[in-house]
Amino acid sequence: MAGSPPTRRVIDALEFLAQTDHAQTIAQIADELAVPRATMSAILAELDDAGWVVRDAERAYRIGPGASALAGAGSGVPTANPDVTAILAELVAATDCGVTLARFSPGRMTVVAARHSPVRPVPGLGLGQSLSIVYPVGAAVMAWNDADREAWLGPTPRREPRERLLESVRERGFAAYRPASSDALLVEVLAELLGAVGPLLIDPSLRRSATRQLAQLSSRAYSVDELDADGGQPISYLAAPVFDSGAAELELHLGVLRSSVDADERQDLATALVEAAARISALI
Repeated sequence: MAGSPPTRRVIDALEFLAQTDHAQTIAQIADELAVPRATMSAILAELDDAGWVVRDAERAYRIGPGASALAGAGSGVPTANPDVTAILAELVAATDCGVTLARFSPGRMTVVAARHSPVRPVPGLGLGQSLSIVYPVGAAVMAWNDADREAWLGPTPRREPRERLLESVRERGFAAYRPASSDALLVEVLAELLGAVGPLLIDPSLRRSATRQLAQLSSRAYSVDELDADGGQPISYLAAPVFDSGAAELELHLGVLRSSVDADERQDLATALVEAAARISALI
């Protein structure tokens, strides 16, 4: 069967950058691979968006942290383990939600596995993409991470609610996030819209802007009292820690992105997530 020329160009670009000792411009890469410069510009923009390459101040590219994260370099995390893949697939099937697995390093977390739901193909951080760990991001891991917790908690005046959040995570085994009440329906509509047309948004800057806006609207951490309230509650996503030899090294995320989830279903989603995280921990 013949290969895919567009896919081959992406692979060639990554292989070329991985083998070079210094950053390369679009023109240098395009000329080396005999690819039109406009085409190579589009390829590199996509790879940069995913974190697989990075562009420096001179507008030259080198291999990015996302590429090594895909292999779980230096972590011992079996992200390519078929048993892990099967657990992610089972979690998607049980919840109709997309899932991601993110590995933590000092100050950042990087997506090392992802699986969308056919029912709700909500986009989010792609494979290899990373973001800074700033409150409330990373609460599920920070509850057990002594080394980075102080920086995450921040100045003393802000610590009390953050410490209560971590206590809740330690007690329940997961963190829950929501949009502001006024944004709950907007988040659901935006998620459905991006799920439907996301693959068509070939302009990386437009896709980054849309997904960044969705993330900003949906990243308020639930307090214990809020989560225990009766009736439907908006849920952006749930996060549970994954342990490696007793240390919280990863987070498993369940992308719910719904404007109203009743108490029983909230519990069902949380239970499915925590059980899946425990099963992955057992494989490490």
